[in-house]
Amino acid sequence: MALDFRRIDIDALDPENVIEPEYLIPPSIANLPHLSVEEIQSVGQYVRGLLSRGDHFGALQAALDQPPYSSSEDIKKIHLATVLELLSTIKSSDMSRVVERLSSEQRDTLIKYLYKGMSVPESHGISGVLLAWFEKVTEVAGLGAIVRHLSDRRTV
Repeated sequence: MALDFRRIDIDALDPENVIEPEYLIPPSIANLPHLSVEEIQSVGQYVRGLLSRGDHFGALQAALDQPPYSSSEDIKKIHLATVLELLSTIKSSDMSRVVERLSSEQRDTLIKYLYKGMSVPESHGISGVLLAWFEKVTEVAGLGAIVRHLSDRRTV
């Protein structure tokens, strides 16, 4: 009888060689600040205030500068709603200019929010807007932003 060597659980054979789950989390993710609901809501109010004054670029920068990577899913949904609201208010004629002024890290974070927005069923009403943003970001940042999103373990 042949044994399928690919299905052998080697950790069961050597119980002293077990890696604890906290050691599998990279330090760059483990040391991220946990943002509270109040902090995310204050960021949302600040972004809306900048939007009401017409500062679209400043509002987008404020929304992208401190994403809640290590926070709970509820907090991430609140911030996603803020970012999606922000993206839907910026005119398509201003998109290229705004994206060009963003730093490369902010563009990478924007790509993450675009992917997340397209995956959430509640945002199907603005999927055309998200695709337009996606086109502008990939024009400026290139395909590297997509690859960095796919390889990054931090999620928004």
